[in-house]
Amino acid sequence: MSSSTQVTLNSGPISASVTVSADALIHRIGCSESANASDNVHQMIAEALRLPTGWPALSECVVPGDRVAIVVDPETPALSEIIDQVMQQLQVPGDEGISPTLLLPEDPEGQDWQKLRSELPTAYGPLVAVHVHDPRDENQRGYLATSAGGERVYMSRVLLDADLIVTVGMIGFDSLLGYRGTSSVMYPAFSDATTIQEASGQGHPELTPDERRPMRDLVDEVGWLLGTQFSVQVLPGVNGEPVHVIAGAPDQVQAAGQSQLERLWRISIEETYDLVIVSVPGGRAGGWKKLGNALEVACRLVEQGGRIVVVANVETPEGPAAGMLRRTQEPEDLLKPLRREPTSDATEITQLIQAQRRARIYLLSPVPAEIVEELGMYSLSSEKEIQRLIDQSRSTAVLPGANFAWCDVAASV
Repeated sequence: MSSSTQVTLNSGPISASVTVSADALIHRIGCSESANASDNVHQMIAEALRLPTGWPALSECVVPGDRVAIVVDPETPALSEIIDQVMQQLQVPGDEGISPTLLLPEDPEGQDWQKLRSELPTAYGPLVAVHVHDPRDENQRGYLATSAGGERVYMSRVLLDADLIVTVGMIGFDSLLGYRGTSSVMYPAFSDATTIQEASGQGHPELTPDERRPMRDLVDEVGWLLGTQFSVQVLPGVNGEPVHVIAGAPDQVQAAGQSQLERLWRISIEETYDLVIVSVPGGRAGGWKKLGNALEVACRLVEQGGRIVVVANVETPEGPAAGMLRRTQEPEDLLKPLRREPTSDATEITQLIQAQRRARIYLLSPVPAEIVEELGMYSLSSEKEIQRLIDQSRSTAVLPGANFAWCDVAASV
């Protein structure tokens, strides 16, 4: 009898434990890092801020009277903890001369990030302004500069007026940028509505992360034009928790973060697999975006005509592209319209449609079965159904936290 091993995939309250053969591909690097870091988040953040790379400690970067913009990517793991310690470094309680503003992008759910704001440290509440950017309000933005490529760049006035900009976000692979992180927290999210919409289309899954992207060049140029001085960036584990925190000069933080990301989340394979099982972190905010990214990775692992299982704690998608997909009989007919006029959820729905070209998609989630089927997938209700698919497969790959990964495939595959 061949040997086997058990793997557990988690997504919020959803947990699926399955048994796969010993020769299955199981990505465990992120798992081990997560286990070591799970009880050490506070210390990691404090150490990164105390000994930043290429820059003095944050507390030495401000003087009384400074206007400080803390620019936040709401998807950042341990965000409340990071903001708490950034505020401590800025010595906000003891120095009323510093004027910090927490700058948030537009909330796609139209709730002004009320849940996120309720989780922020309360000790600094009266001393910190919270500003949610409205990209449609011309009074909220001003002209920054014309880029090297001739593009006129407009940004939030909070950024234009700041004496110190601190970006808080996550280093990761990104289909549009190659690598997300540092200045990508600011642009295009804090520009105008047209720029944001134009950047919300499809990425470049045909390119490797290392290949140059014009959008990433523009992002870095905007960061330079704004004079961004300090960045705090997180490397995520399989469940979205921080496994590394890096702070300091943005260019050095980005370089160090990409090096860690490659070690943690870049995978190379010599063959594709009949069945690929992936999960995305819990926390329903941005769940379908994570799911779309996971599918894009899974498509590089799975053979043509294979099967992909996704374990994801996501809600029923309410975006316009999802609504169109549920109504159409020909999903591929949506690709050109979504590319031409991208909606807020165009990227993830495009990724779903393209994944369906390559494989059958099975979803274990709280989404009602009839809606899953309208979206072109097969609904699963238990880990037993996943196990049956494993038992029927010729080869299996398992990738927890797949939305964070990148997969390199041998040219012969």
